[in-house]
Amino acid sequence: MPWFQLVANGDATDPNDYNAVGGPSCSGPNHICAIQASPNTNNKPIITTPLRNEMITALNTNSSSTNVQLRTNP
Repeated sequence: MPWFQLVANGDATDPNDYNAVGGPSCSGPNHICAIQASPNTNNKPIITTPLRNEMITALNTNSSSTNVQLRTNP
């Protein structure tokens, strides 16, 4: 599955606020940086309920996971 990086000041729950990338490049505070998901017909991520739950868990634990990459402090 491809990686999608969240645009600056983007809404992590809005697929339109992500851009497809070869690999995420993340720095800054512990917020969502990128997600790994199947693309829709517009090459935007399909945010499923399990992925949304994984995003919430990553934020609550301040720890990246298989499909969610958090920004880390430089």
